[in-house]
Amino acid sequence: MRRLRAEDGYTLVELLIVMVLMAIVLGALTTLWVSGSNTELRLNRQFQAQQVGRLALDRIRTDIHCANAAQAQTLGAYPGVKLAFPSGGCSSSTVSWCAVPSTAMTGRYALWRSTATSNICTASDASRLFVADYLTTSSGAFSTPALVNNGLETVSVDFRISASPNANADVYELKDAIVVRNSTRCPSSGSCATVTVP
Repeated sequence: MRRLRAEDGYTLVELLIVMVLMAIVLGALTTLWVSGSNTELRLNRQFQAQQVGRLALDRIRTDIHCANAAQAQTLGAYPGVKLAFPSGGCSSSTVSWCAVPSTAMTGRYALWRSTATSNICTASDASRLFVADYLTTSSGAFSTPALVNNGLETVSVDFRISASPNANADVYELKDAIVVRNSTRCPSSGSCATVTVP
């Protein structure tokens, strides 16, 4: 009995010290876990936005290579590029690509492809097809530089993509000058006419 009474237990102070140390360790582990989860979510969103952007660039590259004329223009209220195809070509007579304000994120733009001849890329355009999202700007997304002597027409594409709520963070830029392969070559002498796509 004397030996049982002599056994000392933990004091309240010792228990409190152990609990405080456990809280510090668990708090640090929880912070690391939350930080890792947020980073993984951000990277996944960023990767998906980049992947969609690359697929959109491949898709527009196919259309531009197939076209015989291209012209960057405002389609409705949206900046875009209109492509004309030769008869019996890859697509219908014209295809339009537009950068329209996104419904997924405020201050972002979505990329649409349309085969309509009127109301292009609007809600009433039944032919429009959603291609990509999270473009940070619509200005400068499409341009058709002046023709050079003995050269084919080109379309410059500049997609700046970010899935981050901050438009200037984690921006991924896809930039290319794509040749309109079926266009008429500009003569080596004289002036080159600017193409107008109806």
